[in-house]
Amino acid sequence: MLNDDRRVVLLTLLAQTGISLGLAGMIALWSHVAALSALLGGMAAVVPNGFLAARLLGPGAGSAGSLLRSAWLGEIGKLLLTALLFGLIFALVRPLSAPAVFAGFIGAQAAIFGALLLGGGASNTEATTKS
Repeated sequence: MLNDDRRVVLLTLLAQTGISLGLAGMIALWSHVAALSALLGGMAAVVPNGFLAARLLGPGAGSAGSLLRSAWLGEIGKLLLTALLFGLIFALVRPLSAPAVFAGFIGAQAAIFGALLLGGGASNTEATTKS
């Protein structure tokens, strides 16, 4: 089961990266500034989610207590990384398209809902079939 969880997490991170690259590629047809902005917004979602995934799936997540501790630290780190990345993007990148940054972020985050729908459906189907 843990291997299935790892697979879903890795596929979700890959989907987030793919959506970010695809959105930036489509936007690049109109504006390179907006394309870079969308890509940076997408990475502001992918990098913190990768940190959370590493905390949850790392070697220290054995018992229930250590898994809960990893989840809390991972989520706090994810929120701090997200805030830090948005701060760096808006402070250092010029020129910047703020709507494109948020579009990239939202697009990458939307991949999580797809993974939940697909991953949850597969788990439910397997559990029903095995019963």
